[in-house]
Amino acid sequence: MSLHPAFREYLDQLNPLVVKAAAEGVQPTPDSARAALASLNQFALPAVAVAEVRESALGGIPVRIYIPEPVEACDVGFFVHGGGLMAGDLDVYDFSARRLAGSSGMVVVSVDYARSPEAPYPIGLEQTYAALQELSHGLPGVRVTGKIHGFADSGGAAKLASIAQRVARGEWRSPIDRQVLLYPSLDYTMSGETMDTYGQNYFLSAERVQWYFDNYFNEGDDRAQASPGLGPFNAAMPDTLVIAAEYDPLFSEAVSYVEAMRAAGSSAHLIVATGMIHAFAFFEAMVADDVDRLYEVSADFLADGEVPKQW
Repeated sequence: MSLHPAFREYLDQLNPLVVKAAAEGVQPTPDSARAALASLNQFALPAVAVAEVRESALGGIPVRIYIPEPVEACDVGFFVHGGGLMAGDLDVYDFSARRLAGSSGMVVVSVDYARSPEAPYPIGLEQTYAALQELSHGLPGVRVTGKIHGFADSGGAAKLASIAQRVARGEWRSPIDRQVLLYPSLDYTMSGETMDTYGQNYFLSAERVQWYFDNYFNEGDDRAQASPGLGPFNAAMPDTLVIAAEYDPLFSEAVSYVEAMRAAGSSAHLIVATGMIHAFAFFEAMVADDVDRLYEVSADFLADGEVPKQW
């Protein structure tokens, strides 16, 4: 499918500004990256109402808990935000956590891990894992079934996939039953072919991805060994649905990841969000039907493992 017309118009306006900033020597900073991601909230629709929202902590890591109107005990959705491992926080992703709670009926726990460059690899990953382990013991005062699912986008999806990678290595244990990885970042070596195909003029650039990774890793870190998309894989990994954006430099690594999981005996599924760019979930007002579809597909999969044949 061709690029969605709303994104074609948006990119036609954005790309000249990117070129102009580069010509003027403007360099990104962690603060500017965080502000840029937060600015995408301008495209959000009115926030979904949730019966109760609590600020708490798990394993010493701040979390925000979204509790839908309880009729009976709920499954828990462990929500790990993206943002290039550097940007994003509980507030920037509040809209998405609310939508997941509203569409799925799950209690959603959004984790506020430390970000790079202040907290380089593997600090944020280890904090995410610590919160997940604490979550496996339950949530005081919240009626839950004991079943935990994962939902994450981009760099947050890298963290969930990295936890699964360490499960495959026999290093960690995970209580996650099913997980949705939305336009995930899976290869820190940037070897996927669409890093070239869509690495310029499609919102997320290969140059920006490289900059994120350079700020995440310390000199000498083995980026291949840290890449969840490069394995290992085995059948102990959670049942995984990968939703890949068609016009995303990360697209090919999402495809390769699902293929490798299946080859290793894992349960893995791929859905291609046709016509979409990286981070399309932020653009609710522009591509409302596709964002609705995202949460519908995710909720169905997390509830019973249902996967549609197409987007």
